[in-house]
Amino acid sequence: VDQSHYPIYNSGGHPISLGDLAGIVKNFLPDAQITFESQDGKEDSGNYLADNSRLLGEFELEYPPFEQRVLQIINDIRRDEGLPLVN
Repeated sequence: VDQSHYPIYNSGGHPISLGDLAGIVKNFLPDAQITFESQDGKEDSGNYLADNSRLLGEFELEYPPFEQRVLQIINDIRRDEGLPLVN
């Protein structure tokens, strides 16, 4: 793109609670011990106020699903620590 339509874009994706993220981690690492101050890790987040439709529409971006990104991060860390990868 030579020139964008707007000077600023929100890059946030779909909102997800910390509890939901913990559930995704536990799908890959069932023995993971994850705790939160409040039940389910439901925290107030400004992410719910961000709308990235301009960014996605103008630049034809597509974010990978949360599950794919969580698995990638888990395996990046496991690789760095010399641990076997999970799938």
